[in-house]
Amino acid sequence: MNHPFEGKPTSVHGWSVLLAAAVLALCPMGSAKAQDRVSNPFVKQGLEKFEKSEEAEKEGGEIPAIRNMFGETIRLNGGIALNYEYRDVQDVGDQDNGGSSDFFIDTAELVLGVFFNEWSKAKFKVEAVDVGRKGEKETVRLDEAFLALKSLRMPLYLVGGKTVLPFAIIDNHLIEDPLTEELYEIDEWGATLGFYPDIFGLDVSFSLYRNPRIADNLKDFKTHEFTPGRQKEDAFQSFLVNVTLEPVEDTLSMSAFYDSEPGDGARNQSIGGSITLNYRKFILDAGYITALQREKGENGEENRESAGVVGLAFDLLDSLQLAARYEVFRDGTRGDQDEVLDYRIAAGFNYSILGLVNVSFLNDATLSFEYRYSKFEKEQNSNAANSQNTFQFQLALGF
Repeated sequence: MNHPFEGKPTSVHGWSVLLAAAVLALCPMGSAKAQDRVSNPFVKQGLEKFEKSEEAEKEGGEIPAIRNMFGETIRLNGGIALNYEYRDVQDVGDQDNGGSSDFFIDTAELVLGVFFNEWSKAKFKVEAVDVGRKGEKETVRLDEAFLALKSLRMPLYLVGGKTVLPFAIIDNHLIEDPLTEELYEIDEWGATLGFYPDIFGLDVSFSLYRNPRIADNLKDFKTHEFTPGRQKEDAFQSFLVNVTLEPVEDTLSMSAFYDSEPGDGARNQSIGGSITLNYRKFILDAGYITALQREKGENGEENRESAGVVGLAFDLLDSLQLAARYEVFRDGTRGDQDEVLDYRIAAGFNYSILGLVNVSFLNDATLSFEYRYSKFEKEQNSNAANSQNTFQFQLALGF
């Protein structure tokens, strides 16, 4: 495995100096607001959700033998998600090919957390994906491996390694990920330096990462056909900026983000924003991302796409949550193309059955259901399907 900061010596040297200076600034010197909350959703995942305030994890949901062996410094968690899925059209490219059903392991993961002290933590996660799924190749991968440092003197943090970077992050209350995450998620080796003063939950971060991802995501989504033999991008020439504001704590949060990656002849630049509103038992999530610039594809055009998501969840009971989501996509190409998504409508529920499962070390047991209707573009006189209905059940267990 290559070092996460391997690349051109000239560019890496400069960033190494910057990151080294940041680490020095983050070292625990004196006492200050060491336990300040961090509002950025990414940092919540990296520092808070991962550790769960450390105390919550210590109260249960663990295997006693592991605690006896490692004490409070090392935490071992994991989980498995079993899925059943039915589609009325198996292949959108052929409306006459009939439906399909499948039972598979969506994810199986093992997470190792190391709590060095109050200002430094590390996380490692190994994940198996799509095990036994028809038409998909199962993979076992290192999903996360990062070190998180938080200053005890200044409102600064540094997260370095492989993880999901703070771009296009929108909360998900259904089984399938939001469209914005499917298109724009950046799961890469990199480093994020953030600043979070105690001002309405303000969090400003800058991330540098190794390999461009958005162009590949769009190609996999069958929305852009990039030029064959396109120029290979230089490592660590991709960066993003994220600004998050939480004017009403635990109620209203807003984010704006910008990403720039090298492409063939032009940089691929994207901009977007998201908002989350928690009001009583309702949770509203919305996000929008659009291309500012794209390298030209096979058609000689930039094809500046955009994607939007609006989701609503309602906690009907302590153990039962209802959720719905609307997603829309514009590919930036004139006319219709087969198999290109137009919009999606999804609805479902999450029901906690933890009280019915008599296993002491489990901290999660959730039964979920999702119905998803997808509408596709369709060329004239084409045999492609213009819509697809999908039903999915999932049983998720975590310890």
